[in-house]
Amino acid sequence: MSKKLWIPTLIIAVIIVGLVIFVPRSKNLTDKEIIKIGVLADLSGDYSNLFKGAPRGVELAVENLRKETGKNIVVIIEDQKSCDTKEVISAINKLINIDQVDFVVGGTCSNTTLAAAPIAESSKTIMISAMSSAPSITKAGDYIFRTYISDTARGTKLAKLIFEKLNKKKLALITDISNDGYVETQNTLKETFKDLGGEIVLDETTDRGGVDFKTILSKVKETNPDVISVGLGPTSGIALFKQKEEMGLETLVVSPFETLEDSNFLKIVGQIAEGSLIYVMPGNPPESPLYQELQNEYQTKYNEAIAQYVAESYDATMLGVKAVLKSNRTKEDIKDKLYSVSKDYRGVSGNTVFDVNGDVTKEVLFKTIKNGQFVRYEE
Repeated sequence: MSKKLWIPTLIIAVIIVGLVIFVPRSKNLTDKEIIKIGVLADLSGDYSNLFKGAPRGVELAVENLRKETGKNIVVIIEDQKSCDTKEVISAINKLINIDQVDFVVGGTCSNTTLAAAPIAESSKTIMISAMSSAPSITKAGDYIFRTYISDTARGTKLAKLIFEKLNKKKLALITDISNDGYVETQNTLKETFKDLGGEIVLDETTDRGGVDFKTILSKVKETNPDVISVGLGPTSGIALFKQKEEMGLETLVVSPFETLEDSNFLKIVGQIAEGSLIYVMPGNPPESPLYQELQNEYQTKYNEAIAQYVAESYDATMLGVKAVLKSNRTKEDIKDKLYSVSKDYRGVSGNTVFDVNGDVTKEVLFKTIKNGQFVRYEE
């Protein structure tokens, strides 16, 4: 190579090296202006309709946050396929290690939150569940929060309703053991009911999405309980009520969960379940102007009545973004700021002040089916 050619080539090489060094630095500076939210959602499977409100709550919050802050907020949604623990592990690893999100909204079912929690905790990534209620989540880690209530209150209050208000003394339980929230809450209900003086005459389990309850219902006939408490998803609940009617059982069914409040359940077995179902649900503050405003926004955007978990996921997103904005963008500081932000934030879903375990305290209410609609149960 001649000297004349060598000098321009050297100059070009220096320019290229300079660009290689400069571009990542520029990109890193840009990244600091972007807030990345990871979302663990259920976009397919048995819970996709029931849980659709969770990602929609995130979407509504982000729309308002963009207007309020002018920040570039990116939402990355991963499908955990109706609370599949294998799927959630893959999803949380992607969100943290590849997408490098600032925080995660999720999981949904308690089993997926508990499966993802160790990964989030080891990476010091904030995870705020808007739906998970298992009592064990309280001790899941310093970086695990929730805007949803623990199931301890659900099981205790339902046991007291059954024993003290309804004057029912014999209880049977049917629990889907694939969901930690179902298992833990049914256990709380069972122990409280026994402490009150009640008798557990049957304690049966099924697995993920079970739909054959004939054998269990035959045992129900034999033991003759006053009440059956179920921890089941909507598909299992539909099968249970169909088979219960076929076998001529009129036993009252209760549930510490709102998972049966599903449009498909109402459409298929609502008439059968009317008058024979009572379930527990967190009480959103319908009289609150903030909640009414969110209802209107949801109605306008999706052309339907507000779904479950919208308010809780809206609050989780708002809190997470506000914490990021107040922090120095280190994960430790985001966690510290989340506690302080929660004290000043007015929750759409009710109280959102986190205690030392990342939990919130909220009221619960009882619901039933009346005139073809899910309505509040009047004691």
